[in-house]
Amino acid sequence: MSPAFPVTLALYAGACALYLAHVSSGPSSGRLAQIARLMLTLAFCAHAIDIGFSCVRHVEPLVNTREALSFLAWLIVGAFLVSTLRYRLPLVGALLVPVVIVLEVAARLGPSREAAHTATALGMVHIGLATAGVAVFAVGAVDAAVYLVAEAQLKQRRLGGVFRKGPPLETLDSLNRRCVQLGFPLYTVAMVTGAMWLTRLPDGGAARLLLPEYLLAVLAWVIYAGLLVARLAVGLRGRRAALATLAGFGASLCVLAIYFLRGAGHG
Repeated sequence: MSPAFPVTLALYAGACALYLAHVSSGPSSGRLAQIARLMLTLAFCAHAIDIGFSCVRHVEPLVNTREALSFLAWLIVGAFLVSTLRYRLPLVGALLVPVVIVLEVAARLGPSREAAHTATALGMVHIGLATAGVAVFAVGAVDAAVYLVAEAQLKQRRLGGVFRKGPPLETLDSLNRRCVQLGFPLYTVAMVTGAMWLTRLPDGGAARLLLPEYLLAVLAWVIYAGLLVARLAVGLRGRRAALATLAGFGASLCVLAIYFLRGAGHG
């Protein structure tokens, strides 16, 4: 295990605690959000060193499910940090960082007997683009969850202190739209390259396209495609868009779960 892993985990935990302290404290806690973002940036850098340490030992980020999970967690943080350049999102950070911690712990400490595999160039492109697409979708999904809870509280005229400090609903909806618009092309190319890669494999060929993980990936793609079309054609936004985002991410998350569980029981 990389010596950077405990440092990474400690920095993520610290950033999470600071984000939570910010959203649960008074209006004078803006400094906490800035420190949390700085600590999350340091965690992102430490995580990169952790991944680099594995690469030096000839264990690249996409050679098996566990390494892909760690890479996914790193990309999620990167996508979130980029989004904070435009939006103020401490509440989203408070909910997103725990997800990243769970992914990183599962990647580094979870049970697995899965061996490293040697994928073709096409396979590496597929896995890399799929991981990047899911990372962007993850930010959109947490954003959608915040939107749904905040909207429900606003309708009942009892917006809690935590959500009162969150971004406006219009900002959350805008970020959701941008995440789907960015993630969908990545995911689309990943689906195409994945189909090409699977059909060229000697053990199974085209029959692999009927495996549950690929069918769930197709379902996620259909949901996100429908969401984008609805946004462009009929101006879908708000609650329905947030629900569709969560449904699509749920399907893509099931794909990851299948791969992880299969890797844990491989052998």
